[in-house]
This record gives sequence, structure tokens and C-alpha cells, in this order.
Amino acid sequence: MSRDRLRTTESPDGRTVATWRLVRRDCQVLNIQNREDSSPAYRWPSGAALPSAKPGLVILDGPPNLWEARDAFPRNADLWDAVRSDHWDVLLSRAELPVPITRA
Repeated sequence: MSRDRLRTTESPDGRTVATWRLVRRDCQVLNIQNREDSSPAYRWPSGAALPSAKPGLVILDGPPNLWEARDAFPRNADLWDAVRSDHWDVLLSRAELPVPITRA
């Protein structure tokens, strides 16, 4: 398992999903999908429309870390709490740590 793979976390009610990745120890949020939102997809913070993307999608340019995403989208507090929990699970998971090099 690779520590830098893309990850998804769903809010407890299943309404929103965040795609994120671990970069060193930081959580970078790439996008948010609100499954119940029919508004046009867009890029944040520019607001540029994404006409061919699924409605309710927000692509986060930068990408921001978890705390910046939480500040920019405070209505998704339940999603950010779930991402924070998953982020800590990944950080503390020994299964995803690289195998140490042993010297013969």
C-alpha cells in the first residue's frame, strides 16, 4: 500500500465526499463532491466553471491542506471531522509505513 495514493472520505450522512492525499504528514484536499447539490461544478478559489464535470463537484486548486479547506468550506464540518479521523488513521498505521532498509 502506498502512503501517497488518493484517498476518499465520506461524511457520516453520505452526502459529501472528499478526495485527498497524504503528502509527507500533511493532508491535501483535492476535491469535494456534494451528492445532493445540483449546482454547476467549479474550481476553488477562482470560481471558474467546469461545465462538463458532475454537478456539486468543487475542485480545490492549490491544493489546500485540511485546515484551509475547513476554513473555506465550514458547512462541511462533519466531512472535515471524518477526513481528520482518516488522516490520523493513515499517519498512525504501521501497515502503510515504508519497510526499513536493513544492513547486512
